[in-house]
Amino acid sequence: MNYENAPCPVCGRPLSEGDDIVVCPVCATPQHRECWMENGRCANDDLHASGYIWNKNSSANYEEPAVTEELSDVKACHVCNSENPADALHCGNCGALFGQTQEPVSKKCAFCGKENSDDALHCNQCGAPLNIAQGNAGYIAGTDIPADEKIGENAAGDLATYVQASAHRYIRKFKKFESGKKISFNFAAFFFAPYWFFYRKLYKAGAFFLVAFVTASILLSGLTGQITAAVEEYSVNVTELGIYEEMTDEQLEEIAPQMEKYASEMIAKTKNPLLITAAVALVLRLICALAANRLYYKKILDDLKLINETVQASHMRRMMIAHKGGLAPLAFAASLLGETMLINILYYTADFIREFI
Repeated sequence: MNYENAPCPVCGRPLSEGDDIVVCPVCATPQHRECWMENGRCANDDLHASGYIWNKNSSANYEEPAVTEELSDVKACHVCNSENPADALHCGNCGALFGQTQEPVSKKCAFCGKENSDDALHCNQCGAPLNIAQGNAGYIAGTDIPADEKIGENAAGDLATYVQASAHRYIRKFKKFESGKKISFNFAAFFFAPYWFFYRKLYKAGAFFLVAFVTASILLSGLTGQITAAVEEYSVNVTELGIYEEMTDEQLEEIAPQMEKYASEMIAKTKNPLLITAAVALVLRLICALAANRLYYKKILDDLKLINETVQASHMRRMMIAHKGGLAPLAFAASLLGETMLINILYYTADFIREFI
């Protein structure tokens, strides 16, 4: 496109044909490269959030060069005003699709109503996550629950702001608690116990269950040792049979009864220890899964009550809710590593004590 006579928005000097010109990829504003480098950004950078697009009417001193007869079969891009062939489907300069107009895209916070940029994850006014409501309707994403609906003494939107990830699943469970349901099963807590509690910032409950798992591991260490010894014995016995790849079918048939004997002995020695350890682990995980949602909801209620009593400003209250809730992936990793280290320390301590007794 010919930007001749258009004033540079930085220095004000008109652009000429021989100037080194930079065109902003966001708003299509032309400006001297030297001015761009000196300014460090587009001169109209502050207008980008509003969807501003430069065109010939943006500059009062800009005079569009007369279109010659040879250029009569062209069309100007509605985004950057570049000239394109009449049959073009996309702009050759910015890639915009012809036949469409560009409108500013924004996200409206479901709680305070503030407009935010399309790529924003949290409201720049109140700090609430922008992905927990659908459009402007104020519904919790993935549900038909309005953000202002009361669940107990708290709004569903406050609960969703606290929970953040997977809020739609937990909001439904909390509603059932308020309607009288006593028990709820949490699959994440079942498979990732006790680390899930640290992930959801339930540090006290997480520490309790972590100690329970470590204690069970120590108490069952004798059974674990029996299983390990039986497997090692089977491996040694099979090795002594002298099995190798070149053995004939007749040779394999000769040693098959002995291998079956060793396998039966290993199964007999490991069956009960395996059942006991599996049963203990299953019971602990079931307790975690059945207690998780109730403990989580109680923590949320306690935190929201404290915030509501101490913070008056609505935007500050929502910021505090989002900060107090959410996820703690580092705590999840630390609990996983801490359990392994604690078990190893206790094992080494026990071995050390046995050597001196």
